Amino acid sequence: MTTTSTSDEELMAAVKGDDLDQLVPLFERYHGPLFNYLTRLTNDRETSEDLTQTVFERILKYRSSYQPTQPFKAWVYQMARNVHADYWQRKEKLRASDVEEVERTGGLRGAAFSQMRVSSHHDDLHEALALLPTPQREILVLNRFQGFGYEEIGKLLGCTAEAARVKAHRALQALRKIYFAN
Repeated sequence: MTTTSTSDEELMAAVKGDDLDQLVPLFERYHGPLFNYLTRLTNDRETSEDLTQTVFERILKYRSSYQPTQPFKAWVYQMARNVHADYWQRKEKLRASDVEEVERTGGLRGAAFSQMRVSSHHDDLHEALALLPTPQREILVLNRFQGFGYEEIGKLLGCTAEAARVKAHRALQALRKIYFAN
């Protein structure tokens, strides 16, 4: 199999058939874009490295669920969305237990202020993007940074292409408000 001319779907079909060596070209093609996508969602490079690794672990674990008729790109980004959602659910559970501990020890004020500190190393646009709610940030990242079309975004989000376009437009308006307010 010539990996440079082999489609993602063919490679994943081979991985599904237990030819695990075919995951290497998929990793090479998607590691960078998935890492960038997750970095823009989490605003944390180290966390994004871990989440990207988790995506590829899940590709192996759930390879039997892949349907060769579905686009691999959509499948892998849906998996990345799920990995990100799982991460935030775990983080919220930890945060809830941390808040209870801080309330018990009386240090809530200091914890609240430390949570509010914004890193001074981000540029204004990156900060504005980070202030958007996750669904709006996600749609902008998929469209503007990952190159997804509205049809693909609609499939990922479970809506029509036109609804995805409207959501992206609203997210862009919200980003402009935040960016130009500063």
